[in-house]
Amino acid sequence: MEGILSDVMNPKIILENITSREKYLSAKRSEKMIEDVSIKNQPRSEKPKQASSCNNYSDFTRETFIDRMLETLVKRGVVSKVARDLNINYRTAVVWWQLYNETEDIAYKKSEQNRGQKSSFTTAHNEYINELLDNDQQLVSDDIMGNLTKKSDGFTISKSQLNNHLRNTMFITIKKPVFEAEVRNSAENLQTSYEWFMKWKGSDLDYTRNRIFIEQAGFNINMRYN
Repeated sequence: MEGILSDVMNPKIILENITSREKYLSAKRSEKMIEDVSIKNQPRSEKPKQASSCNNYSDFTRETFIDRMLETLVKRGVVSKVARDLNINYRTAVVWWQLYNETEDIAYKKSEQNRGQKSSFTTAHNEYINELLDNDQQLVSDDIMGNLTKKSDGFTISKSQLNNHLRNTMFITIKKPVFEAEVRNSAENLQTSYEWFMKWKGSDLDYTRNRIFIEQAGFNINMRYN
């Protein structure tokens, strides 16, 4: 061990030979305790707060997502497909779609500076919409959009923006139509369903415990997610 730290000139440092394993371990513990204390006393660097991913999407992206969902046939996996096409997080897309189904509102960004796009509707547009609905209460969103486009040159609006304006500004609700295959309501199928019902209505078949389908379409719909 000769020659080690032989050039130390500080008189406060006393060199001592470690003659046993116990003395060596005791000295190592003291050094480790000093290092641990110094590390604990160092200030921790704070990580920058990241903005919520739900609020990172533009209002245009949110409106586009709702428009795609309204234009797409509702089936299993459609939310995932539309979200993937628009590069939207799946869980975020599910939240947006659930909100729209419950309230018909678009999940615009929560910001003081950005409260959604400025409305393109004028008083004349609102009066024209009321006139259309007074003349025909069976109009759907596409009909109103088409008439507005013909009436006002250069006027463009998305279906989600129209529904949002009708609901929140004009307090008008447009119901979403439900389409069925023409064969489902054909005379042949209706007659078959009627005959089946008349045959079994007087039997002891327990409708409260057994799910009864009198048509194939109803069976397929109920088995879709099972």
